[in-house]
Amino acid sequence: MTAIEDRFANMALWIDEACALLDARGVVVAANDKMFALLGQQIANYPMERFIRHEDFVETLRAARDQAMVSELTYFRTDKLRREFQLRVAPFEETHVLVVILDNTDTVSVDRIRSDFVANVSHELRSPLSALSGFIETLKEGAGESPETREKFLAIMQSEAERMQRLIDDLLSLSRVEAIEHRTPNDQVALYAIVEQTVEALSAQSQAKQMSFQWQLHDNLSADQLNVFGKADELRQVFQNLIENAIRYGDTGSQIDLAFRLDETTAQNLLCVDVVNQGPTIDPQDIARLTERFYRIDAGRARQMGGTGLGLAIVKHIVNRHLGRLRITSAAGKTSFCVSLRRDS
Repeated sequence: MTAIEDRFANMALWIDEACALLDARGVVVAANDKMFALLGQQIANYPMERFIRHEDFVETLRAARDQAMVSELTYFRTDKLRREFQLRVAPFEETHVLVVILDNTDTVSVDRIRSDFVANVSHELRSPLSALSGFIETLKEGAGESPETREKFLAIMQSEAERMQRLIDDLLSLSRVEAIEHRTPNDQVALYAIVEQTVEALSAQSQAKQMSFQWQLHDNLSADQLNVFGKADELRQVFQNLIENAIRYGDTGSQIDLAFRLDETTAQNLLCVDVVNQGPTIDPQDIARLTERFYRIDAGRARQMGGTGLGLAIVKHIVNRHLGRLRITSAAGKTSFCVSLRRDS
């Protein structure tokens, strides 16, 4: 280790951000663990411009090296998720350049989520609030004197209030998971038990529609092998939303298939859970939009069944946070939701 690299190493101990030391050619000669975690171990001994896709990055390095100029750049990385970073570039002694990368994703996400939340709440709550106001006004004008009318209106008002509560709960859930979507959870989770508990919790709903469940384990898997990396509470919400959807939109008296198998569409070690219901076939153009917030194929029917239009959006963001995959297919009266998650084995 050279004297300059040694001084960088001592300084890096006091920096709580990703940082790297570049020589006069822009080659990474040293970096801390956070920089390697962000850009990968392959950056060592290679020009950093190969790994930072920004049109002004090379010129910024030159300015730091030749003119002792300190500069900042806004830098975006997009894999499954869009992340925003701030690059700070400064001269380090006579010949080297220091690069520090700050992750601004949390701050940007919170601001955007706050704005989206206010816009969504104001738009989606307008209809039930108008309905409640109308019924209250009608009751005040004398309709409440009739016991039958009063009971009818009160039942509708209760339904609208419950709809608002579900909407607010789902918006809060969506906002929470979006705020931390770029942080990958790595707890060990027994997936079979989570799905089993979810089915039990929704048994009253499935029994009300005379629906049954068919469990299938493929690829010689057993229940104790169905462990994945993730967050148990969030994965429970994923399968609650999917199974609840299967019950809500499946045909009365039909069967819901729950299949566990290895995902062979990728080289990754992924476990796939298929939730398959029997009901109306979904058109391909609708499938492409199902995970959009508030998108409903039949808005009136969805509201009548208690849907908020946010369930699948929540599923998508949780699966993204888990570095998983969500695939939706529909044909011949069957709709399948396949969730693939990183297998712990």
